[in-house]
Amino acid sequence: MSWTAQDVGLVIRQTCRAFLRHRMLFALTVLGVVGVGGAVTLSLKPRYTATATVVVAGHAQQDPLAPNGQQQNQAPPDDELVSTEAAMIHSRDVATAVLAQLPPPAQPAHVGLRDRLCHMGLGFLCHAAKPVDPQVQRMHEEDAFLNSLTITPEPRTQILDISVVDGDPVRAAALADAVVTNYQRIALARQTADINRVAAWLDSRTAALRQRWLDAVQKANAFDNAHGLTNTNEGSTSSPLIERQIADTASNLSQAQGRLAAAQARADALKDAAARGDARAAVALSQEPILVATANSLMQLESTRQEEAATYGPQHPRLRALDQQIATTKASLAAETQAALNTIREDQISARAEVDRLNENLDLLRQKAGGQSGPQAEYRTLDQEAQSARTVYETFLEHAKEVVDRAALLQPPIAMVSHASAPDVPSFPNRKKLGIGLFAVALAAGAGAVLLRDYFTAGFTEIERLRAAIPLPLLAVVPKVGGRSEQTVRRHVLDHPYSRATEAVRSLVMQLSMRVHEGGQPLCLAITSAGPEEGKSTLALWMAAVARRGGQKVLVIDADHRRGMLDHYLTDGTTGRPSLGMSDLVTSGARVADVIRTDPEAGFDYIPAGRTIEHAFSPVEIRRLRAMLVELKHSYELIIIDCPPLLGLSDALVHANMADQVIFVCRWKSTAQRAVMTCLERLEACGAHLAGVVATMVEDNAMDVMGYSYGNRDIRILSRFDEQ
Repeated sequence: MSWTAQDVGLVIRQTCRAFLRHRMLFALTVLGVVGVGGAVTLSLKPRYTATATVVVAGHAQQDPLAPNGQQQNQAPPDDELVSTEAAMIHSRDVATAVLAQLPPPAQPAHVGLRDRLCHMGLGFLCHAAKPVDPQVQRMHEEDAFLNSLTITPEPRTQILDISVVDGDPVRAAALADAVVTNYQRIALARQTADINRVAAWLDSRTAALRQRWLDAVQKANAFDNAHGLTNTNEGSTSSPLIERQIADTASNLSQAQGRLAAAQARADALKDAAARGDARAAVALSQEPILVATANSLMQLESTRQEEAATYGPQHPRLRALDQQIATTKASLAAETQAALNTIREDQISARAEVDRLNENLDLLRQKAGGQSGPQAEYRTLDQEAQSARTVYETFLEHAKEVVDRAALLQPPIAMVSHASAPDVPSFPNRKKLGIGLFAVALAAGAGAVLLRDYFTAGFTEIERLRAAIPLPLLAVVPKVGGRSEQTVRRHVLDHPYSRATEAVRSLVMQLSMRVHEGGQPLCLAITSAGPEEGKSTLALWMAAVARRGGQKVLVIDADHRRGMLDHYLTDGTTGRPSLGMSDLVTSGARVADVIRTDPEAGFDYIPAGRTIEHAFSPVEIRRLRAMLVELKHSYELIIIDCPPLLGLSDALVHANMADQVIFVCRWKSTAQRAVMTCLERLEACGAHLAGVVATMVEDNAMDVMGYSYGNRDIRILSRFDEQ
């Protein structure tokens, strides 16, 4: 569905008219929201935000056991380190320390109506005393403080903004500074505790290592004295010579085993390549020039055959010659591969023999070393253990001294850049922004209320929608007329002959006259509606008054014998309802001359409703009613029948069937579309001649063009013209 400029304009006009129709609802909604929101805004307590700025130190969290060189070469803090420091500042430990330094002020006790009544002696209204757990209360205070604390890292820097919100600006600044100082103190205490704990562990470990060293030295000396060893110093040559021989033999054995393993692996790989016919693998594995040349020749022939086959096809004579060359080359490659394998096999035999010989020499040297230097070897082992214990002891002793020295150089992880200052302007509420937002919300609420009210309106609210929904001509649009009494409304066309309502009624009478009076025949017009109080009786009186002023002889018949209002309107409710009327003409056969009345102001005749009929019209009564209307047409040019509503009563169907034309009255914003369609279907089913629809009590902004409305100056000019 594509929207045209005309459709958009129509929607805009309809929306504007909806706001005009419900302007009072819009105004009340906006004023209500603004009033309530303004009261809530004024009742909000001011809150002040104080901000302290700190910088994260250039060193990361140090490891007390790491050497000094590594401690000083730590990388500068990155985003993760800054975020970690922010999270650590926003902790319950910091909140506990800050509130211990600056406890929250005591809140005044809230005294409500119930408390006042309790003090007056009504004990049953007194609040039951509830014990307060100090720990729970302290946790609530800490949670409230953490909710007011905000740590904001500045992007691409090592700066942290520590903001605290409080009702007192001075206290907010003091709390922000207290967060920094207390976190620095807690961080230093944590680092000192870590170093002290490490130092205590190092002290105990150093003492144990020193004792271990002394015990190892004493054990080595005791073993030396017990065995009377003389060849235990570093200048002895017998035992170290055997050890060097064992080391050299072991090294040669490892090299021989490596050559044997390499020859075996090369032979296995070459066999596998020969079994698969992989010439490329033979080139990579073999060290024989002839084998490599043969493999390269085979790969070139196979590549040439693939190209020839792709060019000439698989049956070309050149391919058969290439196949013979490939077969000959493969046979030569197999022969060269076998020769290479024989060479590798000879290397394997030589390497295996060397491995066996070195193993025998190594066993002999080990037996000789075991028989000659058993006590020396054991003593050497004890001496090495003593030296190792001494080295470990000296290392721990040096590191313990470094840790003790480092404790005097501890620094907090953050440093103060700028202290918090007491703000002059509260950060909350921002009354200017809240006022703008409140006004926007009020306008949105008013618009929503108007649109919802217009959407859920039962009747028609747009002339265009009425024309589109009802398949009948829209004869007239009668605007809403205000008046202090029903008599004032009835006399509107007489008192205001140039108003929009009078012009609409005059136009309706003119349209009916042009349709029916072409042959000079009188017109019997029935006016009905879906429900009561939709303006059909008032329309009937207005049409009669306008037609009578035009010189026509007019008769108005009140056909609603259950709720006849015509006589009440015309007599101002003072003479009472007459005893005879329309129902008496139909049921008892009374004479027309006995029931006709004349309106002294407008000059038209009318027949009241008469007594209530408790039964449906019989065929005799219907014939009598039809004959009466035929008789009345001889005396009147326009007969208007004010019929009862169609939804509750069925009498209107009888009158509509007998009338020349039927006008259906639809009250603006009241008559539902379903009710209108149901009534029109009933009228068509009974054979009524529908002239069209008249919309009554329409607001001035319901359509773009309602007709010309005379002003006071125009009315005075027209009045003087009428007098002349």
